[in-house]
Amino acid sequence: MSDRKRILRYLCFDYLSALVAWQLFNAFRFYEFRSTIEFDTVWAFLNNPKAYVMSLVLPLLWVLLYAFLGYYQQPRRKNTGSDLLSTFFSAFIGSLLIFFTVIINDYPAQYTQFYSVFAGLLLIHFFCTLLPRLLFTSLMLNRHAAGKVGVSALIIGCGQEAEDIRQYLSRRKNSSVYLAQGFIKASPDEKVLVKGPVLGSLEELDRIIAREKTESLIIAIDERDDARIRQLADLLYVYGLEIHTTIHPQEVLLSDVSLYSVSGVPLRRLTPSGMSAAERNLKRLSDLLLSSLGLILLSPLFAYLAIRVRRDSDGPVFYRQQRLGKNAKPFNIIKFRTMYKEAESDGPLLSSVNDSRITPFGRTMRKYRLDELPQLYNVLKGEMTLVGPRPEREFYARQIIEQAPHYRLVWQVKPGVTSLGEVKYGYADSVDKMIERLDYDLIYLKKQSLLMDLKILVFTVKPLLLGKGV
Repeated sequence: MSDRKRILRYLCFDYLSALVAWQLFNAFRFYEFRSTIEFDTVWAFLNNPKAYVMSLVLPLLWVLLYAFLGYYQQPRRKNTGSDLLSTFFSAFIGSLLIFFTVIINDYPAQYTQFYSVFAGLLLIHFFCTLLPRLLFTSLMLNRHAAGKVGVSALIIGCGQEAEDIRQYLSRRKNSSVYLAQGFIKASPDEKVLVKGPVLGSLEELDRIIAREKTESLIIAIDERDDARIRQLADLLYVYGLEIHTTIHPQEVLLSDVSLYSVSGVPLRRLTPSGMSAAERNLKRLSDLLLSSLGLILLSPLFAYLAIRVRRDSDGPVFYRQQRLGKNAKPFNIIKFRTMYKEAESDGPLLSSVNDSRITPFGRTMRKYRLDELPQLYNVLKGEMTLVGPRPEREFYARQIIEQAPHYRLVWQVKPGVTSLGEVKYGYADSVDKMIERLDYDLIYLKKQSLLMDLKILVFTVKPLLLGKGV
């Protein structure tokens, strides 16, 4: 069964569960509020025109809430524990919304009845939703245990460490989320000790990943050499897959250990796990709201800046430049033009503080980063976000990758109007400085959260007010 079919199954039964839960709750609600309800029988209460509309609309809103909170993401990674927590959290949030938009309009004989009605709504919806989910997740976990469903993984290495990982993943009773497809030789002279298919070498990995539809890479080499592991990781970042490496028990406290594998052979994740689906959706929603609000409220300033740019020098008001966004996809970043026309006629060139190509008013705009304001439109379009690693041009990105292959990690998220690197390091006017600033971007990728985004936005205000732009 494909992920799409699994998601559709969860979605359909969530809709039906919400419909059943709403009918059961309304029966409970009728008897709880009977003295103030205008209907004589529960049947009449459940079969009036308003009840029909609510029965159609509310289950759909529940499904949208589940999707927003990320329940339908990564269906093959679910477990009963996460189902329990996720279902209770979403049931609580949804019940609160229904209570304050629908139930609050009821007129109970005593206000304390509201407490019992809310508890009834929460518990009825929670159990009606949870039971089908637990059934489907349990069936999937049984298929995990049978080795029929899982996240496809290639093991980089053919020695004893790789064989230990194979044995761990083959223990059906632990229902591991990973399914080992085979092994890749980490070096031409590596001794083969594994009892499984050796699919090829690192030179053939591109073709093997495409053929096997690989989703994860696990580095399992016998050498406990961090330099060698970093070397392998640098080679693997290009594929854009999650990368793990084995870790010994004494290293657990010092590493980012995957919860999937603590019960057996611990794995350390080498690629950022990123925000949860719920956080990503909240981040996108805040981007839409803040960018829209910013474009509207700052429109008089935009008009003033546009007039000043045209008066300052010949050329267009806006400057568009191709940058690399999420997944290295090119997009055109928009800025107010701060340089003279044809400033890059001789090719790409990074600007500096005393750059003669910058116009007089352009220098003022750069000082307070006013030239960056049109990027709110990039945020609105979904090409950028308010907080994230700054996007670079392909010309410079390729130079960075030659010295720091892990730069590819920044392409896992959308680029931002501001970033931790901009706040802590500042403007980088050379490739070497871009590489130094990259450390802050990697810290952000590993620790990113909505709270961290808020802190970065607050910290961005200070250098703007002090005029510490470029």
